[in-house]
Amino acid sequence: MSPIATSTIDSYDLSPDQYKVIYEDAIPLEGQPPSALGKDDLVRIHNRNLELKKESGKSRNSFVLPAAYAPSSASLDTLQKISLSDLKLGTHNRGYFVTARTITSSYHSTDLITILEDDSGAVARLVQGFQNFSSSDSSIPLNSTVAIKEPYCKFNGENDWIIRVDHPSDIAVLKGDDAAVSLILQFVTEKKEISPTQWREAGDLAYLDKKFSSAIECYTQAIDNSTSDTAFKLSTLRKRAFANLTARSFSAAKEDAIASCLDPPEPGDEKAYFCAGRAAYELGLYTESEQYFTTALNLKPRDPKTLKELRKTQTRISEQETGVYNFASMIDRLKKGEVHLDHADFVSNTEVKMAEGKGRGLFARREIKKGEVVMVEKAFCLPDLYTTDQSEDIRDGQRLEMWNFNTNSRTQRPAQASLFLQLLKKIYGDAEASKKFFELDGGSYLRSGKEAEIVDGVPVIDSFLTEAIRLRNCFSCPSTSLSLLTSNPTIYNSHTTPLSAGLWTHAAYINHSCIPNSIRSFIGDIMIIRATCTIPAGAEILHQYKASDAAYLVRKQVFEQNWGFVCECPLCGKESGSKEVKHGERSELVERIKREVGRLGKEVSVARIRGVEKLVRRLEGLHESEVYAGLPRLMLIHPCIWLLERWREKREWGMVVKYGLDVLRNFGFGEDVVREGTLELGYEKGIMNVESMRALKVMGEAYKELGKLEVADECEKEAKGMFVVLTGSEVGIEDFFST
Repeated sequence: MSPIATSTIDSYDLSPDQYKVIYEDAIPLEGQPPSALGKDDLVRIHNRNLELKKESGKSRNSFVLPAAYAPSSASLDTLQKISLSDLKLGTHNRGYFVTARTITSSYHSTDLITILEDDSGAVARLVQGFQNFSSSDSSIPLNSTVAIKEPYCKFNGENDWIIRVDHPSDIAVLKGDDAAVSLILQFVTEKKEISPTQWREAGDLAYLDKKFSSAIECYTQAIDNSTSDTAFKLSTLRKRAFANLTARSFSAAKEDAIASCLDPPEPGDEKAYFCAGRAAYELGLYTESEQYFTTALNLKPRDPKTLKELRKTQTRISEQETGVYNFASMIDRLKKGEVHLDHADFVSNTEVKMAEGKGRGLFARREIKKGEVVMVEKAFCLPDLYTTDQSEDIRDGQRLEMWNFNTNSRTQRPAQASLFLQLLKKIYGDAEASKKFFELDGGSYLRSGKEAEIVDGVPVIDSFLTEAIRLRNCFSCPSTSLSLLTSNPTIYNSHTTPLSAGLWTHAAYINHSCIPNSIRSFIGDIMIIRATCTIPAGAEILHQYKASDAAYLVRKQVFEQNWGFVCECPLCGKESGSKEVKHGERSELVERIKREVGRLGKEVSVARIRGVEKLVRRLEGLHESEVYAGLPRLMLIHPCIWLLERWREKREWGMVVKYGLDVLRNFGFGEDVVREGTLELGYEKGIMNVESMRALKVMGEAYKELGKLEVADECEKEAKGMFVVLTGSEVGIEDFFST
């Protein structure tokens, strides 16, 4: 028996390093005709790999983003058909397309792999990149017909080559397990005459079989070929509306539903108006949705299903107009496992405008008071996948990582790779979503300008631009920001809160500042942004892209590498003027303090605490007054928090107050925030976060112990105000402050 047939190694399961070697070996072969295995060998290897994958029961946990290339933006009508045997290595065959039939079932992992054969008998392996391997709807069954626009022929190792498809809009598939496909093929290839009734009946069967794209195509043919029968055309439009609604093509569903109704509406049209209302609701067009549901109720009064949808829509309108939400209900549903919550966006406080020197930014339309909601937004895309850096219990399907050959990097969390895959699916299946998405910043990636244009019925999708946009605009997020308060992260211990990664298109326009005027919080896929100080009308909304690392040089490097900008906020502007030797001395002393406290156990003597205090005073002296006057001193924050915690353990309340004040000063809230028994925090220059809130909470406890009840109450009041901003709502506030 051939060695190929008895191989125990899955040749499709390649590591990123193996991909890189193949990529480098391919460079000198560009333009050469491919030398490949024959049909029998290709099929034998493929089937053996299918067996090995089934035996192992495992899915690949990493995939590669290869060197970027532009998607095809040409219509099939404008391209010339060629054979698989005409392809050349390393070329994208611009101006041409191939059609072929699948002769094997699909090997399905993070890539989809199958074998193609065209009309001439030429064969090739197809590799369709970036598949969501947890989803069955992206498979290509046996005997499917595919059309690939401007196919990329790629060397794949010795005596092997593939057609690689990385952009979902570059390939069209008529699935072999779809009964409607045979009718479509007869119409296209055999030019067979098919009546409108036959088309509609085929659409009905496809719909019942949950082949919605085929149902939509059959209904379209029935409508286009129906000439004088108005009733037939309207009823078929209505069928197509529901097929589009089920397929989540909401704009098309709404248009079809309204087009299927008479003017004025007549009894019987209520189902179409219900469909239009559901489609408009999913598009976030709540006022329009309300009108459609109202019309449906006029035609069929007291219909319980329509009444329920109308009330839900009116709640969304209220949220959209007022920014008032039932946050307690949100958190209750989250506890029951609902991450993707049904709520409207509240963005009317803000507008996107050009920000001088920073491209586009988000600006306040009116004055927004400290603690007030700036905006609320539902995620454009968010995987329900929350893990910690130390997670050891991640399921195999969650152990995803993506290697990007264009940036020579890999994703750090499983949710980041999953977000990329889900973004591709969303923007390919939703033309309106793709337009909104491709308006976002993609950094230096060279665009074709054709992204999101509708060609051959689908939006042009650039997978590499999708990742470039994800890198610039996604946020790490907990399932709820309230959970962050259960841990107390410092430089001496790290977060254990599981995080996911998501993308919010409106919030993506907010620029960074190390001294922000807003904070984002999360409840499931809902982002809530509140003001940390009063924001005047017309002022730019700013938040931290990343929690401030203490060292200026570290922050500078992170911003340049991850987002491609140099921060010019008031703090960075001043710290950039500090001498390099001072930056180095401060960093060395911070590391020494960290090592010193790391050696100390849980029970720390007063003498040891005093020793750390001496080091902290030296660190204070390394901060130039001309640089840091009135500004945060980030490198002093965690050492002072450590001292605050130790003196609290010793119940030395005077020292607790001293280091609580130091923490607030080092966060930028002012040199002397307690004057004559009154607390006055400078929120405009202060950095509000969990640590500054905790400092206030502990100071409140200390002042109570010292008998200074008024200032204790003020500390607790300000800490509670920060709690609402940090978590997004008042939910859990009493429990937190009672412990």
